[in-house]
Order: sequence, then C-alpha cells, then structure tokens
Amino acid sequence: FRLGSFNLEKVANPAEVIRELICHCLDTIAENQAKNEHLQKENERLLRDWNDVQRRFEKYVSAKDALETDLYKRFILVLNEKKAKIRSLHKLLNEVQELEKSIEHKRETPTCSEMTTDRDAIYDESTDEESEIPPNPSVLSPGILEAMYQ
Repeated sequence: FRLGSFNLEKVANPAEVIRELICHCLDTIAENQAKNEHLQKENERLLRDWNDVQRRFEKYVSAKDALETDLYKRFILVLNEKKAKIRSLHKLLNEVQELEKSIEHKRETPTCSEMTTDRDAIYDESTDEESEIPPNPSVLSPGILEAMYQ
C-alpha cells in the first residue's frame, strides 16, 4: 500500500520556499473561510425559506381543514334535506296509494248520492295550474291523481 511518494531536492533559498508554502496555506485557508461563510449564509437563507414554507404549509393545512369541515357541514345539511324530502314523498305516495285503494273499494259499491258529491267536489276545485295550494286528494279520482303527479 502506497500513499504517495516524493523526491526531496536541496534548494538554494529554503526561507523563500517556506515563505511560499506558508503563503499558499494562508491563501487556501482564506478561500476556505470565504466559502464556509458563503455556505453558512446560504444555509441560513435556506433555513429561513424552509421555515417560511413550513408556516405557509401549516396555514394551508388549517385552511383546508376549515374548508373541509364547512363542506361536510353543508353536505350533511343537503343530505338531511334530501332524506326529509324522500320521506315526505314516500309518505305522500303511501297516502295516494291508500287513497286509490279506498277509491277503488268505494267504486265497487258506489251510491248515487256519493257519486254526485264526488262530482260536485271535483267541479268546485280550482283549475288554475299555477295555484300554490294543491287540491284535496281525497276528492280526486285515481286518473286525476296520476295526471297530477306525473
């Protein structure tokens, strides 16, 4: 194993050679110190940038969490409204189906007075389609009910 080799020669002025070696070492040390200072400043700048990025990231994460929470709350409200609407439509459908069954049952054994009463009730109803108040489904025939809900 050989690390290196060199040949020593006798010099005429050893003080000059030693001076040059010391000057070279001092120059190298000065260059290395300047590089070291520059790298330390660069590291400090990068650390400040990293801290700034970390603060912004934490701010973005908290804003994302707040937005996500707000969206979940809104979604839950919309979902609950839809569920309530579905329940009310199921209830209305069940009422209409029960009404149709009762009307079919009444049709099997109608009396003359019931027929005129039902007919009068239908004629008394408003024909305005834009009316806010829905007609009373208990007096309508199944055909009219089907036409209304389609």
